[in-house]
Amino acid sequence: MKKKLLVAAAACALTAATAVPALALENEFHGAFTTFYDLSNYSGSAAGGNGVISDDSSSENYFVQRFRLNYNAKASDNVKLVSRFEFDFNFWGNSAYGFNPDGTTTNRGGGGAVGADTVNMETKNIYLDLSYPAIDAKIGMMAHNDAFKGLLFDGDMAGILLGHNYSNAGVSAGFFRLNDSNDGDAIGKKTNDLFLLEGKYSVNKDVKVGAGYYYIMDKSNTNPVAFRDAKVHTVGLNAEGKIGPVAVNGLVMKQFGDLNATDNAKGWAANVGVKVPVAGGTLRSEFLYVTGGDKALYVAQGIGGTEGGQFYDSEMTMLGRNKYATTIDNALIYDVNNNNEGVIMGTIGYDYSFSDKLATSANVGFAAIADDAAGRGIARGDSDYLGTEVNAETNYSLTPNVTLGARAGYVFLGDYFANDPDNIYDVKLIARYNF
Repeated sequence: MKKKLLVAAAACALTAATAVPALALENEFHGAFTTFYDLSNYSGSAAGGNGVISDDSSSENYFVQRFRLNYNAKASDNVKLVSRFEFDFNFWGNSAYGFNPDGTTTNRGGGGAVGADTVNMETKNIYLDLSYPAIDAKIGMMAHNDAFKGLLFDGDMAGILLGHNYSNAGVSAGFFRLNDSNDGDAIGKKTNDLFLLEGKYSVNKDVKVGAGYYYIMDKSNTNPVAFRDAKVHTVGLNAEGKIGPVAVNGLVMKQFGDLNATDNAKGWAANVGVKVPVAGGTLRSEFLYVTGGDKALYVAQGIGGTEGGQFYDSEMTMLGRNKYATTIDNALIYDVNNNNEGVIMGTIGYDYSFSDKLATSANVGFAAIADDAAGRGIARGDSDYLGTEVNAETNYSLTPNVTLGARAGYVFLGDYFANDPDNIYDVKLIARYNF
């Protein structure tokens, strides 16, 4: 009997051992830690919008901290679960034990004061990523942006994205539920839904072309009144190529449909970008035009406001949104709708690496509104010119995954703003660790 039990136990152990490879997961952890000191008379003045412009702007200084953690549960080369989480201290010293200094409970980004102990974990993405020869699929809450530099949408959204790549082409189709304001009604009735179809084609090794169609049907009641019952179609073309050493890219997009019960969608946008090697570095430029007024470009909307149109390609710090901004995030042009006034923007920049460890860049940009729609609700001057920005950035790599940097910008405000306000500035000292 003892021998039979031993044989049975051995058989069970062998069976379990052979089953392990089929059940094994490859656990992948990645992430980034960023903290910076900020000195500014603009960036922190009014988190999440256009900031504060005045003739006596106060200087602020604060420390920001952000940690992003990515965990992937990889079952095979074809199947993995992707998750991304974010932990913010909006600024050091803001709150502790779940309470603000005035006794109110904290929202996102709290816990930066002595004592800490605040729940501040944010879920960015959780989705199933399937990759097979016949089709690729992502299902769940994912980060996604349009094929037009994020002018229409660029954010985290729940949905289904299907795609397939050919030898020199690719297609994708998707559905995303941006909002569901099911107050007093059944779930799925008052929704904000996005449908998309995209394609790309490589003409040759130097030239690529693409097209996209996006339909946003908004029946929710959480978005601004101007976009209630929106049914907006957006079509566009993009292209990129090389002419000798010069790399050129561009896009054009047009909208039609309904913004609401009385207003039609008529917006359009065009952009061209250029990169060329110069003196051991890279000279680059961007030009963007977005219509305003009764032809204002519709951008995706969510409960938190706009979810598109950042145009980070400009590399601005205050004229456009700063790529290093976290929850304190302001810009003169927060999105390309720009309070229904549209955008005329041109930028030029230069990137240069002194060594494998030391890299620098400098940028100059100008911007004006495209249509005088008085969308900001502030005292207006006698010009459409918003301002001119100059900025510079330097980064030094202590190791391949640890970087210390500094970024500073200054904006000479244009006569769009009345009462001769102070010019605005922002300086950041940054430490980053990627793993």
